[in-house]
Amino acid sequence: MIVDFQQKTADRIFEVFHNGQRRVLLADEVGLGKTIVAKEVIKRVSKWHKEELHDDHFKVVYICSNLSIAGQNARKLGIQDQVDISESRLSMQHLKIYENAAKGHAYEQLIPLTPATSFSMTVGGGSQAERALIYALIRRQEAFAGYKKKLKRFMAYDASAHWDEVVDKYESRVRACGKNGSNYLREMKDALAGKLANKQELVDAIKDNCDSKDPERRKKSMRLINQLRRIFAEISLQKLDPDLVIMDEFQRFRDLIKTDENTEEGMLSRQFLHNTKTKVLLLSATPYKPYSTLEEIAEDREQSDHYHEFIQVMDFLFHGEKERKTFHTVWQDYSSSLCQVNSDNLALLIAAKGKAEDILYLGICRTERFNTGIIDDKGVKEVELTPGDLFSYDAMQSLLDAIAEEDPKALRWRNVPVDYIKSSPYLLSFMEYYQLKEQISAFCLNHPEFLVSKAAPLKYLLLKKSQIHDYKRIPSNNARLEMLRKVLFPVEENGPELLLWIPASHPYYRTNSVFEKNSDFSKVLVFSSWEMVPRMVSVMVSYDAEQRTIGKLYNKASEHRGRGYFATEEEKRFGASRLKNDSEKIICQVSGLLADLYHPDEKLGWSLRELRKDIQAKLVPILDEMKQHYGIKEQANAGVSDLLECIRALDGDPSAHPASIPANAVKTLADMAIGSPAICAYRMLLRGMQDKPKAAGLASGIAKEVFVSMFNKPEASGILDLLYSKCSERGYYRYVFQYCAEGNLQAVLDEYAHVLDAEGEKLKEAIVTSTVDTVTLSIDMQENFPIKKKKEKNKMRCHFGVAYYNAKADDKAVVRVDRIRKSFNSPFRPFVLSTTSIGQEGLDFHCYCRKVMHWNLPSNPIDLEQREGRINRFKCLAVRQNIARKYCDEFAWNDMFEHATKDLKGDNPDLVPYWCLPDPKLNAVKIERIVPMYPFSQDPIRYDRIIKILSLYRLTLGQPRQEELISILDKTITEDQSHELFMNLSPYYH
Repeated sequence: MIVDFQQKTADRIFEVFHNGQRRVLLADEVGLGKTIVAKEVIKRVSKWHKEELHDDHFKVVYICSNLSIAGQNARKLGIQDQVDISESRLSMQHLKIYENAAKGHAYEQLIPLTPATSFSMTVGGGSQAERALIYALIRRQEAFAGYKKKLKRFMAYDASAHWDEVVDKYESRVRACGKNGSNYLREMKDALAGKLANKQELVDAIKDNCDSKDPERRKKSMRLINQLRRIFAEISLQKLDPDLVIMDEFQRFRDLIKTDENTEEGMLSRQFLHNTKTKVLLLSATPYKPYSTLEEIAEDREQSDHYHEFIQVMDFLFHGEKERKTFHTVWQDYSSSLCQVNSDNLALLIAAKGKAEDILYLGICRTERFNTGIIDDKGVKEVELTPGDLFSYDAMQSLLDAIAEEDPKALRWRNVPVDYIKSSPYLLSFMEYYQLKEQISAFCLNHPEFLVSKAAPLKYLLLKKSQIHDYKRIPSNNARLEMLRKVLFPVEENGPELLLWIPASHPYYRTNSVFEKNSDFSKVLVFSSWEMVPRMVSVMVSYDAEQRTIGKLYNKASEHRGRGYFATEEEKRFGASRLKNDSEKIICQVSGLLADLYHPDEKLGWSLRELRKDIQAKLVPILDEMKQHYGIKEQANAGVSDLLECIRALDGDPSAHPASIPANAVKTLADMAIGSPAICAYRMLLRGMQDKPKAAGLASGIAKEVFVSMFNKPEASGILDLLYSKCSERGYYRYVFQYCAEGNLQAVLDEYAHVLDAEGEKLKEAIVTSTVDTVTLSIDMQENFPIKKKKEKNKMRCHFGVAYYNAKADDKAVVRVDRIRKSFNSPFRPFVLSTTSIGQEGLDFHCYCRKVMHWNLPSNPIDLEQREGRINRFKCLAVRQNIARKYCDEFAWNDMFEHATKDLKGDNPDLVPYWCLPDPKLNAVKIERIVPMYPFSQDPIRYDRIIKILSLYRLTLGQPRQEELISILDKTITEDQSHELFMNLSPYYH
């Protein structure tokens, strides 16, 4: 869906391209859908090239900052034919280009490139896929005649498993591409021969390495393979010849617009970024550093001074000598006027600002939000200092002092940074990969006589395994963690620890269940400056949730279920895999008759009790008729197999032969009609497709791959056991249906389908890929610190919360990180995502999260805006909850938003109602900003400074020494005057 201000922006960008300007910056504020605008620009420019310029192949190069963003946005851009993200290396692009150039090829092609993989060729031997493709082509070169087998061994480099399979895969694709009419083999052979002709030394060195029996041969081959990768990257660049280059989150690789020809980035720039014929669209809310503090400028002027970055970007946009000179003249006049600002006479400044705005608008589009009170800052407050904070500091410092006394040279740092203590408890458990901990561990391993327990109280430095094994409550020992715990678990009983998904924003019926009691619950996004925090938060909140569920059962005298937290695989954790065989089948069973017994739109606002009574009344005569037809009776010992046969018989399956009916069948079938995962998914899918058998198959797949997996986890078993007292293995499936009915699962899935904006197979794929398995993190504990081998460390589970980290450029890591992002954007667990700056730009986390916790305040005020922009986005959770409250009598989400548009939009752009509601009173549900500030710290002063700068920094756009200028403006002009001086670069308002 594209909204009005996005459409006008796309129209403006196309107009600029059509008029001959080849470089445009789309700088919409974070969260306003720059990717949607880019999709429309691609559509318009593609049509222009096809119908007016008569091109037969339209190629778009999409450059983004990392594989996670590529995976998130590539399909949003609307071109179906794409390079697989795992094949995004620059040296591999030639194959896909020629595959797409085959007879009957698709007109449009999107080629994603990422700096982490595509341009990083200075070191390393690349991926197996990359080397296999290179091997398939160099073995065909006359220069390597007779070296086929040796080259295969040479190109294997460090590959062990699956190398032959990967080689066969790319050999097959190369052969097929050679026969598709694109002249691939001949043209690639010629291009490669031309490159190698000038690199005879490289050819000889490769042959020597192939013939060598030196045990160091493999190590020496990396440099040679790297040179081959560079050659193939150059060939790919020459073959790319894009019609449009899109650079997403441009600020991440601003160096690409420089022309240093000795770097890979310079190679890319020469090919098409500094080719004035290539159309380039830059996407970034912060294309240059919007603000620089005096401290940053003092530390590193070249890297931190935003003014130089601003001028560099403007020089790239206005690359013609005449245009560049004009811009500099106009901007200098504006800067001079701004520095001489006087509140009594703003006329000259406003006139200069108008000229500056006009010239910026020639190459820049930017739309910004307006303030409607959707941000709630009540969570910005001082936290109560815990005794554990003080004791943790004392324990850590005592340990450092004791080590220093033993060996003054053992530690580089003699004092523990206070910010470490404020950021995480149990530092030695979570401070992995920090040099301070590594030095402590090394000292303790080298001095076995040194006892850490004598130097400092361990209970403040390390978690205790025996306490965790017995599910004891672990003290926070940290004010920030204590605040997060209160946000997540505000009550001791019936809290979010009993939820497996976020309550529906628009529940179809009333339940008086744990979901209704936690109806305002939201996922929480935690940002920190320290890498230890995501590890700590994900472990501690997951343990909290488990301790409040499984832990209660384990420690209950009448229950004492399970074998403790650290139960081995052989012992098997309590409650695992309860759904199996026919119990699993019934969860996945789609029944047309049961699905037709409940139409949510007809019974909106009923209570669950009324619904059950209504459906059971319909079922009784149907079951009586079946009893009579098959001559069967209800039997107390009848089980799930009998119930499955009954359901098949009810749906008219001629092969069904029920022998009896379970005594509780009416109740169970009613809960199935209301909340069965398969039946709810079936109804959801039928709203977008007419093929009932296909919908049933897809729904069954969703139930199996998402819900069977979910309810087979011990965490889910613990929840159901607590809610429904005793869930026997035999009857567990009945409580699954009861939980789903109480959880308004139909409303949850319908809302999720609306958020995903997908149908049929794409909807099924999106839901299935939105779940993530429980992960474990290796943790040091009191009983075994320090440990020589990481594999011997204790492992703690992360499921309620997860850490979002910077993935390495390999397929498994990329898939894992992408699954975490998708799962956080689903209604299902995890409910807490903790991250560092890796999650700060370019990624969406808004679908089910309206709480953002700034564990540490960022050093640059603009980073606060970037962080909150992750959840302040199109149809975010807060907006949906407000819309659902106001239009609760409507059933469908589209109808609610259409009604809201008609009532509330007025003269506003479509920011209303999709991003906010115009009246603060309508924003009953808000996006919550949580900033836990330590008492007697600089946090309150820093926060006030950040807010002040955020209110004024746009006035100092492109000015040197902004902090001083903001200080002057704050004293000189009024709030109304500041509005007059804002740069308006929005096509909607222009």
